Amino acid sequence: MVMRHIIVPTDFSATSVNAAFYAAEIARSVQAELLLLHAVVLPVTVSEVPLPPDSYEISIAEANHSLAELKAKLEATPGQRLSVTCKATTNSFLGEIETFNNKKEIFAMIMGTSGAGATEAFFLGSFSLTAAKHLHHPLIVVPPGYSFGGIRKIGLACDMHNVTETVPVAAIKAFFDHFDARLELLYVSKPGERMYPEVLTESKFMQNSLAGLHPQVRIGTNDDTKEGLEEFVHKSGLDLLILLPKERNFVDRIFHKSITKKMVLHPEVPIMILH
Repeated sequence: MVMRHIIVPTDFSATSVNAAFYAAEIARSVQAELLLLHAVVLPVTVSEVPLPPDSYEISIAEANHSLAELKAKLEATPGQRLSVTCKATTNSFLGEIETFNNKKEIFAMIMGTSGAGATEAFFLGSFSLTAAKHLHHPLIVVPPGYSFGGIRKIGLACDMHNVTETVPVAAIKAFFDHFDARLELLYVSKPGERMYPEVLTESKFMQNSLAGLHPQVRIGTNDDTKEGLEEFVHKSGLDLLILLPKERNFVDRIFHKSITKKMVLHPEVPIMILH
C-alpha cells in the first residue's frame, strides 16, 4: 500500500505548532506520514551590506534544528506510532506546492491560521489563502489553540446551486472513509428568499448522492452567510466544516471579500477546503 502523506507547513510559531499536533492525530487516524515543511526566508541583500558567506548554511542549520525538535515532540505524544519527516527549503512556497501537487499520495495539507498579529497574519493568514488557491489536495486550517478531540460530526456548507457540477462527491466520500462521522449539509438563506423549491431539489440530490453518509440537511436564515455558518457550528457542535470554493476565478477572488476568506482567517473550528 502506498503511504499517504500529510503536509504541515510551520514557521515554529505557537499557532503553527498547535496545528502540527492536530495534524499528528489526523495522521494516526488515517495512517499517514507527516511531512513538516519550513520555507527558509533569507534576508534581502543590499549593495552596501552584503550577506555573510555562511548565512545560507546557518539559516538551513537553524531550521533543521527546530524541525528536529518539533519532530521529537510530535513522536513523543501518546498514541499509535507516528512517522515524521522534515524538510527545510529555500524554494518558494508555491514551488513546493507545485511539487506536492504531482504526488498522488498526499492526503491533505494541515496548517494554522490567525487573524491577528503582523507576523502571524502574514504567514498564517495570506499563506493559508495561497495554499487554498494552489493546492490540488484538501487543505485543513486549524484555529489557534484548537485541540483534536476526534471527528464525529462534519458540516458541509453548500449554496444549493448547480450541485451536480460543483460538489466533489467522490472526494467527500473518500474523506469519510477514514472517520466514523455524521454529515450535516448546511444552507444559509437570506431573509425573505424565495427559492426554496430549487433548494429542496438540490438538497435532495445531495442526499441521494451522499446517501451512504446519511446526511441531514440544516437550513438557516441570516443576512450574513458567515454569521449563519457560525451559528450552525455553535448549535451543532461540529468538529470540522467543509467549504467549497466553487467560483471559476476563485484564484483571484479569494483575496477579495468572500465567505471562504472570512472563514479561513477567523475559523471557530477546523476548516477543510475542497476544490
